[in-house]
Amino acid sequence: MEFRTARGRLLIFILFLLACPLLNHHYKIIKSAALNCIWPAQKPVFSLAAWWDCSYQNSLTGYLNDAIGFREDMIRVNNQLDFSIFNKINAGSVIMGGHHNLFYLDYIEAYCGTDYAGDNYLVPELVKMKKVQDTLERMGKLFVFVHAGNKASYYSEDLPTDIPCNSAGKTNLKNFIRIGDSLGIHQIDFNSWFVSLKGKTPHPLFNKQGIHWGLYGALFAVDSLIRYIEHNKGIRMVHPHWSEIEHSHVARRSEDDMERLLNLIFPMDTVTYWYPKLNWDDSAGCTKPKVIYIGDSFGWTFMHDGILNSNTDGEYWNYFRSSVGKDFDHTAIAYEMKDYNWPEAIHKADCIVVMYTAAQLVRTSAAFIDSAYHYYYPAK
Repeated sequence: MEFRTARGRLLIFILFLLACPLLNHHYKIIKSAALNCIWPAQKPVFSLAAWWDCSYQNSLTGYLNDAIGFREDMIRVNNQLDFSIFNKINAGSVIMGGHHNLFYLDYIEAYCGTDYAGDNYLVPELVKMKKVQDTLERMGKLFVFVHAGNKASYYSEDLPTDIPCNSAGKTNLKNFIRIGDSLGIHQIDFNSWFVSLKGKTPHPLFNKQGIHWGLYGALFAVDSLIRYIEHNKGIRMVHPHWSEIEHSHVARRSEDDMERLLNLIFPMDTVTYWYPKLNWDDSAGCTKPKVIYIGDSFGWTFMHDGILNSNTDGEYWNYFRSSVGKDFDHTAIAYEMKDYNWPEAIHKADCIVVMYTAAQLVRTSAAFIDSAYHYYYPAK
């Protein structure tokens, strides 16, 4: 073929395009930005055993597929085309509802009661919680279980219509609160409160691109929790205040955590986020109790909103798996709980706040209660 012709030049161009991913994989000419929550396969270590059972070949195939040059960029282009042309998203359990509102499937199931565990599970767990609460009260500690908000409850009108949902039926949250109240467990239901506030606050308490309550919405819960502790301990604490709210089209922290999972090239929509410019009371004349917070990822927003300004040596135990460093960077793990003397920390604390959202009530909220129950009632 004559490469000086248009057909020849086109062939050379096509061969060059086909070679680009391989060349970039080999020589790292252009570094693509990492995808959110998609981790490439690691290069396998060769061994004869892995070769003969074919696990090495399978692992190597996965590695080469993930390591191809420009893979991240090609995934973003594919996702953007799917969204822009077909209104389709590719992000596992992320569900898109009305008005481009993003939900996580677990939170929809918690709202609809699809994950209902049954009273046979809830009653024994809550009886143990009541015994732990009674023990802590005898030690002079305040115990309270906080129900964080659920975006699926707050934006129920935007839930996808193709997912069966009977929100009027039994759910873990409703029965947890009902049984807990009958046993005398101290509870704060921020989920119901947030739903009742919908349309009554200057700005929404949840953002459509995130799964957690926003920094603005969480402040309502932070201030209310402080007031609850004040009332029950008979003290006056430091409170957050703001007189000015910054409006921004750039999300901070976890405000757009769901949209980031979509790995798009362009934002889904132009969104306004609200960030109060916080001030905290002068601590003169105020008591700062030592509070231990135990919970799921909704607790991060509490920490970033500065609730520890109202505490002395407060701690955050993430899922009761790790005690997090005081700067509350997600990577700043001070101790793994298995290596931490948590009973001694509780002995020194004034308040124990356990906070989970509805989607985590069954799967993870029992971790601390089970450990505390077996510690204080070892023969049970």
